[in-house]
Amino acid sequence: MAVFPAVSLILVTISINYCRSQLVVDFTLPSTENYLELYSTSLVHYRNADYQRTQLYTELALADKRYRDVMLFKCYQRCSDQGSQKSQQLFFLSLVNEEKCTRKCMKKLFGQPLQLPLWAIKDFKFRKPYSFLQYSYYQLGDLTSAYEAALINLKYNRDSEMMQGNVKFYSKKVKDKSRMLPHELPDSVDEFNMGVTSYMKLDYAAATHHLNQSLSLYIEETKKCKIRCATGYDEYVDKKQPDLNDTSTFQDQFVRLYQEVMECRYKCLGKHDKMVPDLSEDYLPKLLNYLQFSAYQINDIVFAHQIASEYLSLNSGDQTMTNNLKYFAEQLESAPESYAILRDLIEENKLDMEVLSAIVGKKEIRKRLKDKQNYVLGDMGLVSELNPDKNILWRNSY
Repeated sequence: MAVFPAVSLILVTISINYCRSQLVVDFTLPSTENYLELYSTSLVHYRNADYQRTQLYTELALADKRYRDVMLFKCYQRCSDQGSQKSQQLFFLSLVNEEKCTRKCMKKLFGQPLQLPLWAIKDFKFRKPYSFLQYSYYQLGDLTSAYEAALINLKYNRDSEMMQGNVKFYSKKVKDKSRMLPHELPDSVDEFNMGVTSYMKLDYAAATHHLNQSLSLYIEETKKCKIRCATGYDEYVDKKQPDLNDTSTFQDQFVRLYQEVMECRYKCLGKHDKMVPDLSEDYLPKLLNYLQFSAYQINDIVFAHQIASEYLSLNSGDQTMTNNLKYFAEQLESAPESYAILRDLIEENKLDMEVLSAIVGKKEIRKRLKDKQNYVLGDMGLVSELNPDKNILWRNSY
């Protein structure tokens, strides 16, 4: 059985120092507060214009939140293989065992679940603590850290004119951006942007490196997003229990609850699209398109073939990519194995849509695919019925 360390402020402080310079404080730190309490305390200090304490408590809150998220996935991964789905009974047994095991694991680490108000859930989802953090750093004269915090907030709040102005201000003041120490590790979008920058400079080796990193992170982030849809520990204080009255059946209640899970998983597929400005098509096909051409330019034909093949599993009618794949195949003695981890995710995405389609109906799914992005689901026999030209993307041809 895996053994996890008990939660302590020392661990949280180490997490902060891993990403930031050593914090120097001259007042007593809390010993057992969780991220909700720490963040609430930071807001009190912010209103009192005590920016040193605001910066400290916000850093601690963010570190504690990151740690809880990491441990949730570790608990889930430890518990997720305790069952199978060969039958309905085994499916529910697996579901119950995973839930009980994950909760037991988290309870040993953190005690009882936090009762989270809606405002706190939204603040951490949209990285609002970084808004307070950037202003506190500004008041403390640390413009480099303020710039980095503002960039994180803006990535999750693209329409914020205030943060756009702040980032523009900091970009003019901060000359040496190499001194910026990240609060958060680079994600898929960060690597994607660096890859596109290299691509536009015709540095295809660097582009391939960054875009490949972006793809790996995309797969990991999408999987974690989907896990959050069905599992968790901390609770929303105003949550409503299912109405199991005399007229409702278990099947009816389960389908309604499972629909919420599938709706959440569906949204996971489009979350990256919202974080890239001026994206004219879905994130994953765009990423694969850049990557296959960059790999070709550095003569990695096997990798180019794998990526082009997966692209076509999303957009099977794209003639340019079909020609590219044919060209790659002609350069190889035999077809390489598929990019298994990406293929599995794409198949999982399609299965998610089939389940959601069974719940809400194909008519509703067609409407979503028409009104929104494809969310990397490919045509699935649905998009082509709407508009044969919808799947045409910008691409390179030889």
